[in-house]
Amino acid sequence: MKQTFLEQIRGNDPLTENPKNVVQGTVSGFPVNATLGANGGTCWRIVIDAKPGGSTPVYPMDQFLMEMKNGIRKVVSATYDGKRIEILLRASTKAGLQIRDILDHAAMYLTQNGYVPCCGSCGGEEPTRLSSINGYMDFMCDSCYDRMCGSLEANKQQLKQKPGNMLTGIVGALLGALLGGVLWVIIYQLGYIAGIAGLVAAVCALKGYEKFGGKINAAGMVICMVIVVVVIYFAQNVGIALALQREFNDYGYGLSFFTVYRAVPELLEESGTTGVFVQDLLIGYALTAVASFATIRSMFQSRTGNYKTGRY
Repeated sequence: MKQTFLEQIRGNDPLTENPKNVVQGTVSGFPVNATLGANGGTCWRIVIDAKPGGSTPVYPMDQFLMEMKNGIRKVVSATYDGKRIEILLRASTKAGLQIRDILDHAAMYLTQNGYVPCCGSCGGEEPTRLSSINGYMDFMCDSCYDRMCGSLEANKQQLKQKPGNMLTGIVGALLGALLGGVLWVIIYQLGYIAGIAGLVAAVCALKGYEKFGGKINAAGMVICMVIVVVVIYFAQNVGIALALQREFNDYGYGLSFFTVYRAVPELLEESGTTGVFVQDLLIGYALTAVASFATIRSMFQSRTGNYKTGRY
């Protein structure tokens, strides 16, 4: 019977999937975890926590990691910071077997060269549990986990107390979103609808709000997104007006941009293309949402100090 992905990684070791898309446990006594979704969602992040024991390693760690990177084609990077081996493996249908291969070779190397299990944060030899700090998984002792949670909460409260001005923030968001609106118009003139323009509008709106308003919060985030939606709507109208103006001028009408812009709704209705306009606009909004979601979420989290932790 064909092995499942988890079975391929587990082998004969006590490894489980907890939480989802995270394989954790021990291999030869060393805490290990493999998380899907690293490096923009294209890689597995494999972590093995270990530090040198009393004796000097016979075989240099740098050389071992270099040989692993060269020997497994889909390994993107392999690093060691004195207490944690971290390997990025490009996701593929064979990733399960490759992760198993990496764990076997790493466990053998660590055992033969006198390494001992440790906390992935401080390097201490206290008992550890798999811990998540804003999605970053590693085995930590209780002291390190509590210290990090306390630091994140202190940072959140500090940012929360920072003064802000919503009115000037709105001005900054509008100015920032207009940059994205200009890019939208330019791309539209080339015959395309691009989420990158919406991303620029969203990011610049958030940065503008923060720059002029002092800080960004949940209300500021909502305001910025509303501004982006409105700016994209008008940018779409401007793009159509420019295209229509060129067409009219080709026929010798010599109409000004503002005259054509004011007539856009009527012209669309008369030509029966209002539905196309709405469809393009909705596609533009969808592309903007897809392109912007991860970036906006990350910006909001870092600017407000919001965090998410957990232990498994």
